[in-house]
Amino acid sequence: MRSAANQQARRMESAGFTLIEVLVSLAIASMVIAALGTLFARSGRVYTTQNATAAVQQEVRAALDIITTEARMAAYNPTKAKPKISERIAIRSATATRFHFSTDLDENGKAAAAYNGAGECENRSFRFSLQNNGIQMLCGEGTGSPSSEFLIGGTNSAVRVVALDFAYRDKENNPTSLSSKIRNVIVTIVAEAPAGQRGMIRRAYTTSVDIRNAGPNT
Repeated sequence: MRSAANQQARRMESAGFTLIEVLVSLAIASMVIAALGTLFARSGRVYTTQNATAAVQQEVRAALDIITTEARMAAYNPTKAKPKISERIAIRSATATRFHFSTDLDENGKAAAAYNGAGECENRSFRFSLQNNGIQMLCGEGTGSPSSEFLIGGTNSAVRVVALDFAYRDKENNPTSLSSKIRNVIVTIVAEAPAGQRGMIRRAYTTSVDIRNAGPNT
């Protein structure tokens, strides 16, 4: 009887885990869980950063496409007319944060104060708004009541424009500040967007625009 009881006790002792085994198992499980948590957190940060970068890139490229398309028509004057100053067809103002020009899209020999009869803007400007961290596109600047919209940024946008820079080149590719000598405009937009715990991600994009109509019209 005593021998059978001892055998039963030994079987019961060998069937469980010792305290040391339990502690080791818990330690290993904790390390695995911590590693998985770090991996998931890192993956989440990368995903958030990639999404923020894609959003900035998409909006900036869209804005640059519009600026490029519009700026290429600056000073377009197919009739070679020389209208009065208020209707002049030329690059009207060229600064580091503002590009203002007119164009004769309906080919009637003058630039409209804002939109022509076909609804096309013949008095266009782009400018940086520091207050709203955005780029505004205006039609009819100088008329007292220009129409305005944000190409990128603004108070309701997650993407913020940090800087807009227009750099001008003459026909020999030298820097110039004279509107009559501008043949090329280099546009740079610096924008940022929130990327979770990483804070703000910032990207800069640049494009070059040839002002094809400026030479023949000056």
